Amino acid sequence: MYYPLTSRQQQLLDQLDPLVERFAERAAEQDRTGRFPYQNFAELRAAGLPGMIVPSALGGGGAGLTDAVMAMERLAMGDGSTALAFTMHVQTLGAVAEGYNEGACPWPLPLFEELCRAAVEQGALINSIATEPDLGSPSRGGRPKTVALPDDPVNPAEWILTGHKSWASLIPALDYLVINATLKDGSDDVARFVVPNGPGIEVIETWDALGMRTTASHDVRLHEVRVLHSALIARSPVAKLPPFKGNPWFMLTVSAVYLGVAAAAVQAAARYAQERAPTALGKPIAELESVQRRLGEAELLLNQARLLLYHVAQLWEQAAVDRSALALLVVTAKVTATNNAVAAVDQAMRVAGGASFTRALPLERFYRDVRGGLSHPIGDDEAYLLLGRAALQRHLTVR
Repeated sequence: MYYPLTSRQQQLLDQLDPLVERFAERAAEQDRTGRFPYQNFAELRAAGLPGMIVPSALGGGGAGLTDAVMAMERLAMGDGSTALAFTMHVQTLGAVAEGYNEGACPWPLPLFEELCRAAVEQGALINSIATEPDLGSPSRGGRPKTVALPDDPVNPAEWILTGHKSWASLIPALDYLVINATLKDGSDDVARFVVPNGPGIEVIETWDALGMRTTASHDVRLHEVRVLHSALIARSPVAKLPPFKGNPWFMLTVSAVYLGVAAAAVQAAARYAQERAPTALGKPIAELESVQRRLGEAELLLNQARLLLYHVAQLWEQAAVDRSALALLVVTAKVTATNNAVAAVDQAMRVAGGASFTRALPLERFYRDVRGGLSHPIGDDEAYLLLGRAALQRHLTVR
């Protein structure tokens, strides 16, 4: 392994390892019941991990994108659902922290500093809840049906939010929700607000999924939730589908979760192969070339995905001035990692054969969990279109 690259990264992984072991012990039962892993998040908070991506100048761990990718992969080796839910906090706050570290904080500075203090001192968690049942993925444009009404149309002190959101991952443990809403101040702009989790926010327990069963990605309703005007972090008109810019903090950290699930599956398959010794064979199946070949194919897929994810994350951090050329590399890394993870788990299942279908092994859970990676933006079809159009444009440019 070429990673971790720094002593700080090694320290972060060492800090995660005891948690990974305990999460793995609980994962099967939690998956079976679908109950949110409250104990896991209590331990994440106790370890100070909600502050890992808070800038060091604000008292946090100062982790960058590469650190976060590495950490999310490791955490997912214990429990994919916990890692995926926690990643929503990491990618939401991490993207803003990146701007802050580079001298261009995209959120109002007093609000960002307040959230960072809460993350460091109280273990506060935040997630962006943008999707709506009718809207679909916000990345495809469209105006949210959730609305924000000003208390004063000229000089608002508060906004009153009403609407219905879906895919509110981590909601049982969230302290803050980032909510996008259409402004009803005469502009019809779309704005984003940081909303404390509390009165007026109703959780509708809709999450009953094939995999990643304990992320608690439920629906929420906002019933005339009042927030201060200072909680408005951005506003813009919605005239057409926005140009694709890529979101590395989301795509790379989420992809790392699925890579971690696949790595756990390959590890479980290798352990099974070493322990399984049929009487008819007289030796562990690990000695069979067919088994070694399947594990080798899985390792190749993991190595490809890991090197690409980590390298693109490093390139993003190094290219702080102009990152426009990296957007398609982020897309490439996401699509490669999530598809490779699915293929690697398939190979692990083949190593264990029929036993992989039973709950005696964790492979059936990994098989279900890893498929979630294909559903996160950016989808394969959209990615191929972007890459294909880029190839056509390059041809027009060079001929």
